[in-house]
Amino acid sequence: MSININILKDNSRYGKFDQVIDILFCISSAIFAFAIPFQFTFTPWIAHWFFAVLIFKLYYVLRDKESFITIGVQDSLAIFSLGGFGVLALLSTLWSHHPEHTYKLAINWLSSLLIIPGIYIFSSKRLPITLMMKSFVCGCTALIIYTLTDLTETALNGDIRFFLFTRLQIMRHIESVTYHHIYLGFIIAVSLFISTKFLFDPKTRVWEKLFLTTHSILALFLLAIDNSRIVTLAIFISAILFFISQIKKNKKLAFSLLVVFAILIVIFIAFPTRLGETVIKIAESGDADDPRFHIWKAILTGLKDVPFLGYGYSAIDEVYAELFQKSECWFALNSHYSTHNQFLEAFFTLGYPGLILILTFLIGIVVLIKKNKSLLLTSMLILLLVSMMFEIPFCHCFAIPLLIVWFVFCHSGKTDMEINIPKHSFAIPAVVAIVYAGIIAVNSYKSVNKYSSKGQIEITDYSQSKYTKKGLKINKITDKNIDMIIYKGESGSVYTFKDYALDIRDYAYTNTTDTLIFTTDYFISEDFSAEKIFITKQQFFSNKISEKELDIKKRNEWISDTLIIFPRYTKVVNPKTNQTEIRPIKTSANRINIQTKLSNAKTFNDLSGYALFKNMKIEPLHKHRHDNDREK
Repeated sequence: MSININILKDNSRYGKFDQVIDILFCISSAIFAFAIPFQFTFTPWIAHWFFAVLIFKLYYVLRDKESFITIGVQDSLAIFSLGGFGVLALLSTLWSHHPEHTYKLAINWLSSLLIIPGIYIFSSKRLPITLMMKSFVCGCTALIIYTLTDLTETALNGDIRFFLFTRLQIMRHIESVTYHHIYLGFIIAVSLFISTKFLFDPKTRVWEKLFLTTHSILALFLLAIDNSRIVTLAIFISAILFFISQIKKNKKLAFSLLVVFAILIVIFIAFPTRLGETVIKIAESGDADDPRFHIWKAILTGLKDVPFLGYGYSAIDEVYAELFQKSECWFALNSHYSTHNQFLEAFFTLGYPGLILILTFLIGIVVLIKKNKSLLLTSMLILLLVSMMFEIPFCHCFAIPLLIVWFVFCHSGKTDMEINIPKHSFAIPAVVAIVYAGIIAVNSYKSVNKYSSKGQIEITDYSQSKYTKKGLKINKITDKNIDMIIYKGESGSVYTFKDYALDIRDYAYTNTTDTLIFTTDYFISEDFSAEKIFITKQQFFSNKISEKELDIKKRNEWISDTLIIFPRYTKVVNPKTNQTEIRPIKTSANRINIQTKLSNAKTFNDLSGYALFKNMKIEPLHKHRHDNDREK
């Protein structure tokens, strides 16, 4: 290794100063991999990555090694289509109904999307790609360890939600830590693809393979816990392609992969994965009964009415709300609307130009894959395609880490530089990862022993004094009649035992012309410190709130109460035809919430006691009052 004397203007080979620059840039890669899932808007973390790329570029420009901007025609097709999509999205606010949202959009996610072309344009051709990818995996390992440790500690602290509805609460907890579980799954899947690439590389050292193996196990463990259908499907397809690609190269390896792949298929079928359950539902009934399918049916009814330039991002929520109401897709009515399909989203918001830019972007990726013959790039394309079919990654920054990995690590314009680094440079992170994995395994085993009592289910009698603060922490509550509990927790006081038990949109808004009644039974403990409890009815579009206070003076006994919900439809006599017609009324859809008012408490963690709710249901008023009389 030579030493540079004249740093800026020499023609020497790779030197000491170059090594320092490369290592600093790789440290930046590791920091970026760990930090990016924790933010949603344009933050200093993305800016830090951009400036790291720019400084690296300036260093080689000043050394006269390359020009300031180098753009390849084939490489630029995808990246400039992506940049054009971001610019068009910003311009769409000019023809939308609410141009004042321009600033919010620019700060929120479009700036992050537009910065990716900048990273491509200003990135150097002389990047230490191999070392950067390994550094990226190190950052992802730290991210995985942090998330798994946080999940384990939360469960061991007695958060009963993890033992009542595990899948939902783990997903919600991951989202509270990293914004969105799919967002986290994307970046972990990318690191898993990179790890696989180096694991089968004969040049990879033993210590590095040990570290990469540990990382892969931890990554698969966290992905299995999260159980995301999108990420699982993408990895499943990529595994098939990897197996096919190895058949001709190495028959022994192909046979080993076939055995592993067969085991994975058995596990996939035998265990209740979300993706497996969806596939079984489709095979049995032809319908997965997934909310996305109902959303797509509602959205497709308005496909023919989309303007050439689309509706614009600021006005699209009103369009979606109208389509959902017409199709009676009540559960999709919310403060935020989504098509859960990037192609539909691009067409409705940006019209034909937006859809063409998205398709051009994908064509550009295919061009790069054919040019480089990269299985890693193919796996990442599969991951993005699957996400685009079921989510809107360009509109929520889900794809940002994926795209940055593509165009900084893998695109054809970059030349990997040979860097001499210590032989055991990855020994320390490998040991740390193994130690943490052991801690997580031990804690998980303790957690199972602590809460399971030799596999026997323990039932709690809620009407007796056994149901205490201590009991909440040690008992595995299994009473299916309990819909909700108000109790102090780490992130809030409301624990729903059933999946969205209080979100009544799925079954409350029917075509009935009768007034609806919300009923519930509730139980207040003697030491419950909340000052008041309200049943609150909130209208979706007007946000008007009406509430009814519950009687909490009676303690340690079950009490029943009701709340009236006005119908969405009513009977109207048409004066021209003298016929009775069913018409929608102006009253918008409603949501029911249970709210508490604390007394002398700063947060929910200061709340003492508990409140239980069961038999929550919605039914027509005439059935609630008169059905028994009619039957007689």
